Amino acid sequence: MMRIITWNLDYWKHRSLHNEAWTYLRDKIKPDVALLQEVSPPNLEAREHLLFKITGRRQGTAIYTRNLPTQEFEVALPEKYVGRVVAAMIEVSAGLKVVVMSVHAPIIKGRVFSYLDEIFDKIEYVVSDQTFVVGGDLNTARLAEKVWPGYGHGPFFERLAQSVFFDCHRKFHVAEEQTYFRSDSKQPFQDDHLFVSYDLADRVVCCDPIKDETTLKVSDHIPLLVEITI
Repeated sequence: MMRIITWNLDYWKHRSLHNEAWTYLRDKIKPDVALLQEVSPPNLEAREHLLFKITGRRQGTAIYTRNLPTQEFEVALPEKYVGRVVAAMIEVSAGLKVVVMSVHAPIIKGRVFSYLDEIFDKIEYVVSDQTFVVGGDLNTARLAEKVWPGYGHGPFFERLAQSVFFDCHRKFHVAEEQTYFRSDSKQPFQDDHLFVSYDLADRVVCCDPIKDETTLKVSDHIPLLVEITI
């Protein structure tokens, strides 16, 4: 079984709790792969690996693995998206290589679209013939189409549903589940999402947020966990 999470650790606003978040990730969640956003790199321990790209103020986007060496995987994006996507090729078992990507959608001039559309166009182009896991803080949710109609949120998810991206959470849940808990957010947005290629869809056995006292304390996002049989 492979455990994969996506988690925005909100380093800048919760930096005094960042070490606690890392301890919880390592000792409690114990993921094989963590797709991380707004994260500051820790001191790595034995058999840990980290690919990290800075977005500013000592924080960035990363892929953390334990017992799984990573090889960087190229995704060509415009300069304005530097650090927003980190991609790696991981050999998870004999003969099975998986591309994993951590994505942190930018908000530019108060909008996430058309920027997220452009990023996923590039991602789809490079993973369409790969076995993959793509996840992250996408700064969008299906609920956002109801709150802010006409800004691209609904069409984005409709487009994904007709493409190579299998939505892990939707396999088990009809409705979204809140993963974003900033105090001034009045809506229960699920901003964090995990997708796999369709050849992995039958292997996805669960996909759920990890909501508890610690995850609610150390960040304004909570982790989303998927388990995949390998």
